[in-house]
Amino acid sequence: MPDTNILITLIIMMAAVVLFSIEILSVDLVSILVVLALIFFRILSPENAFIGFSNTALVMIASVLIMTTALIKAGVADRIAHYILKRAGTHPARLMFVFLITVGLISSFINNVAATAILLPAAVSVARMAKINPSRLLMPLAFGSMLGGMCTLIGTSTNVAVSEALTTYKIAPFSLFEFTPIGLLIFICGLLFFITVGPMLLPDREKEAMMEEYGIREYLSELKVMPASPLVGMRISEGTFGGGPDLTIVGIYRDGKNIYIPGEHYTIEGGDSLLVMGSIENLAKAGQIKGVELKSGLKHSEEDLESGNLRMMEAVIAADSLLEWKTLKEVNFRHTYGLSVIAIYRQGICLREKVGRILLRVGDVLLLQGERERIEALKDILKLIVIGDVTPEQFRTKKAGVAAAIFIGAVIAGGIGLLPISVSFLVGAVLMVLSKCLYADEIYQAVNMHLLVLIGGMISLGIAVEQSGTAQFLADLLIKTTASFGIYTLLGSFFVLTVLLTQPMSNVAAALLVLPIAIHTALQLGVNPKTFAMDVAIAASCSFITPLEPASVLVYGPGRYRFSDFIRVGLPLTLVVFLIAMIFIPIFWPL
Repeated sequence: MPDTNILITLIIMMAAVVLFSIEILSVDLVSILVVLALIFFRILSPENAFIGFSNTALVMIASVLIMTTALIKAGVADRIAHYILKRAGTHPARLMFVFLITVGLISSFINNVAATAILLPAAVSVARMAKINPSRLLMPLAFGSMLGGMCTLIGTSTNVAVSEALTTYKIAPFSLFEFTPIGLLIFICGLLFFITVGPMLLPDREKEAMMEEYGIREYLSELKVMPASPLVGMRISEGTFGGGPDLTIVGIYRDGKNIYIPGEHYTIEGGDSLLVMGSIENLAKAGQIKGVELKSGLKHSEEDLESGNLRMMEAVIAADSLLEWKTLKEVNFRHTYGLSVIAIYRQGICLREKVGRILLRVGDVLLLQGERERIEALKDILKLIVIGDVTPEQFRTKKAGVAAAIFIGAVIAGGIGLLPISVSFLVGAVLMVLSKCLYADEIYQAVNMHLLVLIGGMISLGIAVEQSGTAQFLADLLIKTTASFGIYTLLGSFFVLTVLLTQPMSNVAAALLVLPIAIHTALQLGVNPKTFAMDVAIAASCSFITPLEPASVLVYGPGRYRFSDFIRVGLPLTLVVFLIAMIFIPIFWPL
């Protein structure tokens, strides 16, 4: 029977897993609560509990994020992507190959979510030009970014966190390219998987015209405003219909002309025809307002909403978007940006009613109506990924050479041991700012504080798992359970456990929860602990089975995927990675 400290630590671990999975609290808040719980129950002293927040992993990850953001701002990653994509052609197999190679190359050095975001608009546009469905390209794009991230130490924050956590056990961290042999093997096998088996597993979901796809044709109607109507003289706003029907005005016909995206300064005049969107019930209620005539039997097309420079376009809410966890009403979206959000597509469900009051999440696809220039501007203003267009972004191209040189210099200095990796990357991050490849006020946008707090808290939990005896207890339990099956079964068990944990929760959190147990198990058996550490790191990046990994979240809506699509494609891909890992990890890091 474990002692009290072990029981409490196990309870805290399980509570963390549950909270990470159900997502009622942000990951950084859960991490802080874990640290406070460890202090409250006297598992760790305050001094030891905060050690995780001073770990060099946080410096390394922050420095990498700053440098890669500078590379993106300077257009270096975009140039690489466009150079390779020019040679892609339109053949589906060739497109798949080129996109996977491109995203793999980029994500080896840049966060996989950023790599996916860079190529997402191009993937949708190229798919349409090649007359294939985006669903055939977008999931391989997201998965390719995860596979590419396994190729270097800085390809993913998980690799950095695991490597730096090894120093807690007085084990040398992984070098910059120590992941490369196993990572390249896995990436090549993943590439072969998508070219051979992938086409049979990937959904071929046709993209309908936007109005049919979002189901808004039946939700659009015209209201003719008579001169004697009480609506005459009222401003265009969400409150136009008072406490009556909840309708959104998406356009006005006035004096034979179309006036779309009417701002709040517009007032309704007698004779106006309002193009409104809402449920059948609310449209019927609006038709009963005095002096308002509901025009029936009218059919509207996309052209009705795309006159002149107006367009209907889709935009995905990225992980760093200013709209995340806000409503359109909160940010006064229509008035501030002069655009209408007609509908929201979320994980296979189209939300059309009361869109202004819906709390927005990462991965939501907004159907926008407005001037193309205004929609394009949202890329920088709100950090949205506009898809379906090929308009090039405005980059600091004059800084591209400088940014590339600084990044390569930092990698070489860290790779050959001229400087410790954390120091070389921090120097690189500072030089990016001093050379104005990245402006000072952009630093805090580049650094993901949620991730840094999460890692700091999980490192502290790892210390608690070790010092409380929990790691030893669980290691003994696992050794006894698998003793008759051999060391490879134990190695495989840690891989499977990490994969199961990394599906509903953060990759970093899953890795840092399992790592202390894996290290203690290796030390108990007298085998190489780095073999087990690499096993955990690779398994933590296998977030293929569910669409909860941020890179998968980005493509979920644009690809019109279903949850089952990820299981069908991700499960066999995970099996491929498992087999490669079990064969080659013990070869590269002998037990």
